[in-house]
Amino acid sequence: MSEQLSLFGDENTLFNTGMQQLFTMDFAGCIETLKRYFKLFPWGREPSKEISISEFWQKKLGSGNRADIDPAEAERRYLLWLEFEEAFGHPWPENSLERSFQVRYFSQIADGFVKDGYVEAATLPGGIPTGLLYLLAGRSDPAIASLQALIAAEPGQARAYGYLGDAYSLRGDLRTARICYREAFAMGPDQVDIARLYDTELRERLEALKREEVIENDPPGWFPVIAHLDGFFEPRIFRELEELKEWLNHYLDLLKVYVRDEDKAHIPRLFYHAMVISDNASIMKFIKKVDLIQVRERMKEWHPALFARHMRRLEKIGSGPKGHP
Repeated sequence: MSEQLSLFGDENTLFNTGMQQLFTMDFAGCIETLKRYFKLFPWGREPSKEISISEFWQKKLGSGNRADIDPAEAERRYLLWLEFEEAFGHPWPENSLERSFQVRYFSQIADGFVKDGYVEAATLPGGIPTGLLYLLAGRSDPAIASLQALIAAEPGQARAYGYLGDAYSLRGDLRTARICYREAFAMGPDQVDIARLYDTELRERLEALKREEVIENDPPGWFPVIAHLDGFFEPRIFRELEELKEWLNHYLDLLKVYVRDEDKAHIPRLFYHAMVISDNASIMKFIKKVDLIQVRERMKEWHPALFARHMRRLEKIGSGPKGHP
């Protein structure tokens, strides 16, 4: 957030009046007040950013009733927000003016939902998750409830799992957040809204992975593997045989596509799925249609260095063979 000046004195009072007008969406008032402030106090705070933000939104929203929000209007405002992010250089620092304004902007939308009875809608008309708007308003509880409803209706939504991780991160529950992030990256790393991740350490690890020589391409695709090997993501251990069978079917489907397309872009997801199978070796003896030795041989072929790390980890925790392919 822009640093607030002291409330004492005409100079500071006038500037803070302009800031209050910005945050209450009185854009015309903000522009007029801050221009008058700069004319009267040219030695004071440079208000060009605040004026530019107000001019952007005055042009986009006009002076209509900004509290009259239905799902279609909420979607329009979200799309306008994406234009704002592009125009003002998103992503922004945590305590920036833009981030503070974001909370006010989406809080107005969320309040409109509550007033008009749209709280339970899992998506907007064009498919944008309603929970994302609650998340951008800084409201973790309704964001979690809405995103969970969306995932229950559409279980394969990697992006929704990513936003759910953000919502739990916002709430302060990092353990649950990282389980959600693990699901999102395992399902479809290309769908994860990386620029908006709320988990600072996760963002930093992704940036570090881009610089590591062990991964030559597709850091988001390999991220669940590395995060698992580093202990950042919890291992996926199955307690029920049916859960393992479902995972094996995912693996076989991915493998079929990989063999058909001969596209190496499938390898990171395949490696992660194979690694989970290898981690669950203790119950693989009940499965006949998938050979664990063959799974590990493929892992070694796809990425020898990461396979070696995986096997060393299994030996360290006592769940892997002393000799391996």
